[in-house]
Amino acid sequence: MRHEPTRTQIIFALATLQVSIIIPSHLNAAEALFEGFSVEEYATDLGSPTCLAFAPDGRLFVGERNGAIHIVQQGLIRPTPFATIAVHDFFESGLLNIAVSPTFESDQFVYVFACVSPEEQNIIRFRVENNRGVDRTVIRDNLPSNGAFHNGGGMAFGPDGKLYFSIGDNGVPDNAQSLTTLAGKISRINPDGSTPEDNPFTTPTGGPRATFAYGFRNTFRFCFDESGRLFSTDVGSDGAQRREEINLVTRGGNYGWPLVEGFGDSATSADGMTDPLFAYAEEGSSPTAILSYAGNHFPAAYRGNLFQVEYARNRIFYMPLEGDRVQAQEVFVTADGGAVDMVQGPDGALYYCELVGSRVMRIRYGDDTSQLIPIGGIDFSEEDNGDDDDDMTPDEMTPSDTCATGLPFFFMLMMLTFLSVRRRRWITFRA
Repeated sequence: MRHEPTRTQIIFALATLQVSIIIPSHLNAAEALFEGFSVEEYATDLGSPTCLAFAPDGRLFVGERNGAIHIVQQGLIRPTPFATIAVHDFFESGLLNIAVSPTFESDQFVYVFACVSPEEQNIIRFRVENNRGVDRTVIRDNLPSNGAFHNGGGMAFGPDGKLYFSIGDNGVPDNAQSLTTLAGKISRINPDGSTPEDNPFTTPTGGPRATFAYGFRNTFRFCFDESGRLFSTDVGSDGAQRREEINLVTRGGNYGWPLVEGFGDSATSADGMTDPLFAYAEEGSSPTAILSYAGNHFPAAYRGNLFQVEYARNRIFYMPLEGDRVQAQEVFVTADGGAVDMVQGPDGALYYCELVGSRVMRIRYGDDTSQLIPIGGIDFSEEDNGDDDDDMTPDEMTPSDTCATGLPFFFMLMMLTFLSVRRRRWITFRA
């Protein structure tokens, strides 16, 4: 079924015709609002970073929307990229996520989730050798994309050693309820890309489907906690019924979209569908990253509770839990520059990246930094000679359908502000 473009998508297209681009020359300082916490720059001068993943030794893999992947050590960017992937980076497309193998110390594997054409997304595996990505292997291809909106982008290893990933509904709401497509789903595969035999759904011939749970509009990030629970964000729609969701995702669960948004009631045909853990509807909301804190750097009371990133509102929220219930959603950090992904470092601090600000920021507690990853003090001059090997050369780029490829997102944000369109759709990789 053909779906007409929304008003927001039309405005995005009009924005691509503009030639005068104004980008701010400075960023405001991010501020932690809880006593004892502070926010500091960890790495600067990146492109448009979309995703972060730490190796156990403290190396930070940073993926940029244009397909470049960098290694950051002690706050410094290595002079030669880890890898470069040819991506289709129109609107919400591009390089969307990175995951480090849970057995990284033995296999040195890094996984990348990327939109490689207007119709296709891939999961690609690299092996790390001398800080370069080698042995490039596509472990899962033909993942659905509509080339612009609702591509999802979540990817993480579960405590069972399986690789989970999320894809949005591709702008077709009915996809979320159909088991014949991976759009609108959270999926589960083996690290080699094959489908586990114990997945909850099967094909008509009895084979396993990759789908783990369904009924999502556009889950950009999800996380596992120390007990193995899976928490996800899901972006809401427009209008009076819109709800941003935090879901506790279980095997085989149906999370309602497009039949139910937020909490079901007698008017929404919610039979057999799972209500969200938490839902809210503030104007300008854009939930992206979610993280269950499992470190020792923060006070013990924070362990096991959630932190959630709101891209459009430039906020990071603290969400304490009591069992399976969210007790509150409290502003923890007022961010800047478009915070879009957040991870916990091996030092127990939280690190987040700014899509527009081109930085990685660190949230720490107290004044003692002796146990944190140091910043500076590395000389890369003798280790990197700038020569690319064969695995560093991207495939032929897939040209975008319009001149909007690579358009600075901040300009589109200003255009939407001027036209009084809801901020929720600005630069969130979702519409």
